[in-house]
Amino acid sequence: MCRVFWGPDLESCRHMIEGNFFQSFEITLTIPEAKPSVILDNINSIINRFDTPQSLFHHLNECYVRLFVNNKEGITTPLYQSCYEFENAPMMGESAIKMNKRFKSKGLSMENRVHEPPDHLAIELEYLFFLLQDSSVGLNDNPDKFVSNEAVSFAAETMLPWVTVFNQRLKPVIDDCRFYSLASGILVLLLSLISDK
Repeated sequence: MCRVFWGPDLESCRHMIEGNFFQSFEITLTIPEAKPSVILDNINSIINRFDTPQSLFHHLNECYVRLFVNNKEGITTPLYQSCYEFENAPMMGESAIKMNKRFKSKGLSMENRVHEPPDHLAIELEYLFFLLQDSSVGLNDNPDKFVSNEAVSFAAETMLPWVTVFNQRLKPVIDDCRFYSLASGILVLLLSLISDK
């Protein structure tokens, strides 16, 4: 999901064309009422319309720019949590400040690596991955310890509320850019799954 919301790249598009990019979600998302297979089938039907990684990349890149970067009618689905704090909220709000504090508390820094606000969706996903990876240390010694409270809290209280709104705003997209709406639907399911642990 980090790769999806950083924007497309040829390597990821190659994996999508080969059919193994979303494969792990088929195993992970076993919530029957969420019908993840329907979402995955729809994503695969979009991907299968393209013969080469290059053609898929160009399509996804065009959609990514139109949805998240530059649209003459305005961006209705920004990739930054701060923009969801209140109506017409600007970037670099309280959410960005909190993410900076989280990074510092863990000895992490994104300043020299990424030139995006710290509450960018992909950055938050990478931070969640860090928390999940950190909580898996010692898993062999204690199999009952799967997801740390901090990872659950971050997924449930920080990410899930705004990503749900983000997903709802993407749902009306019925043109060729449905890929990102479907991907955000998978993301909501994943965050819900982590939140329930």
